[in-house]
Amino acid sequence: MLQEDRFDVYPIGVVRSRIADRRLMPPQGIRAEIEIFPEFEDGLLRIEENSHIWVIGWLHEGDRHRLQLVRPEYEPTRRRRGVFGLRSVARPNLLSLSACWLLAIERNRLVVDPLELIDGTPVLDIKRYSVSWDCIFSARSSRDRYLIDLTGPERLAEFEREAANFHGECCPWVVAGARLIQHLHELWGIRPKDDALIVTISLAPELAHLADTLQALTGATFGSGRLRVDPAKRIAFEHGERWLALAPGPLPAMDLDTIRALPITELFAPIEN
Repeated sequence: MLQEDRFDVYPIGVVRSRIADRRLMPPQGIRAEIEIFPEFEDGLLRIEENSHIWVIGWLHEGDRHRLQLVRPEYEPTRRRRGVFGLRSVARPNLLSLSACWLLAIERNRLVVDPLELIDGTPVLDIKRYSVSWDCIFSARSSRDRYLIDLTGPERLAEFEREAANFHGECCPWVVAGARLIQHLHELWGIRPKDDALIVTISLAPELAHLADTLQALTGATFGSGRLRVDPAKRIAFEHGERWLALAPGPLPAMDLDTIRALPITELFAPIEN
């Protein structure tokens, strides 16, 4: 590469996080702070008017020389993947892009959640998140099409985050709904956004949070013909000749970790066809 083809970038701030080892960072990230350097504080004027922001960081511990990686969670013929189709720290230019809730502003510090960047990560830029430009509900990734194993706590955390982004918070019904989608995958061996999966949600007001969760994780819409509604307090799934109807039970007054550990039958009771 010629020298005149290079670009100058410099940090505008730095991440302040309780995690300094990227091997210990949960995939979904944690609450953290971004310290903006004094010479860039003027750029924060009225940033609090936005609920979410994009954080562009520099992955200073990343590998700039690897263009392909092997991901064991995919089926064998699809495990080798180019970094441009991944969210890996290995990439030619070590840029990260994180969408975060902007929770608070304390002078030159932004409190955000979640952020997957470790303590000391340089921040190169911040931009507002735009619902009209950046939110694409119909988008699909390789994981929606080819990922085989959707079980385990890491996948559950991803489901919870996706549903919370759609619903607006990670509440008990978001966790219960994420558990249900994992159960459906284990039961039928299908992906949540399978084009043949039809989802029936309840119109009962007390199940509105669950309805949001199921629509978020399955991608079902009226336009696609995959979303239906039922006035009764039940939900249902159809896939080919298979059919499953469930009556959601009242969620116990427990914390989210307890709901994550409960048997699925204590959250949803099967209904005979």
